[in-house]
Amino acid sequence: MAEVLARWETTPTVPVTTSALERHPALAEDLRRVDPAIHGYRHTRYSALRETEQARDLDEAMASFRRHGLPAHGFRAPYLAANETTRTLLKARGFAYDSSACALSLPQGHPAAPSVLRLAKARYGPVPEGPGGVQTDGGFVELPVALPDDEILIDGLGIENPEELTRIFRAMLEPCLRSGGLLVLQVHPERFHLCAAAVEGLLRSSRDKGAWIAPLSEIAAHARNAPRGGWPGGQSMAVAVTGDLDAVSLLDFVHRLWGG
Repeated sequence: MAEVLARWETTPTVPVTTSALERHPALAEDLRRVDPAIHGYRHTRYSALRETEQARDLDEAMASFRRHGLPAHGFRAPYLAANETTRTLLKARGFAYDSSACALSLPQGHPAAPSVLRLAKARYGPVPEGPGGVQTDGGFVELPVALPDDEILIDGLGIENPEELTRIFRAMLEPCLRSGGLLVLQVHPERFHLCAAAVEGLLRSSRDKGAWIAPLSEIAAHARNAPRGGWPGGQSMAVAVTGDLDAVSLLDFVHRLWGG
């Protein structure tokens, strides 16, 4: 991911489940080459936890980042399952942004849209339709994930053909261009090799159409400092490539099953 994004003079944002980082501390060196964010200490649904449980998990994750010398500017909830309690805790701990909300960025008229919407609702609950936009609350920023993500496309619909993935990513781009909004692509690192060509196709189209390509931490910083909206240098929209790092080995999936 880092090598592909470097060709476009940017870096991916990688939200990390930090219990996996604790089991694989050598990852910290790789994460220093990207834009890291917290994806919980355990890969668990924050929205199903009590406030004290959310706070404990979040504090353990932040402590893990501190031990490994990584900045904790942003957060994405596992399964995109956050609630207002989560956001209150993030604000109290000085996080710059959350990227747990989501929006269906594939146009309604696209042939895959009905299947994508069905799978999105099954995985994430009610999903707003239309391109996502930056939402600010004082100094705190919400940066929604654009759906479909790789889990819906590859696991759910079985689409692995690079040309078809490229067409879908470009279809997701068009509504965001019209609205001047934000496209936060989500491709988990373990599937990135399947999507690399399509991601480059999306970035090529984005650059050709005047989009700003940046990691989430930079987009959040701009949003906090630009109360009237708009993108740097009058660019048409913003694009970020992100990938949740939930697990590194099969053992990590075993730990997840047992709540570790």
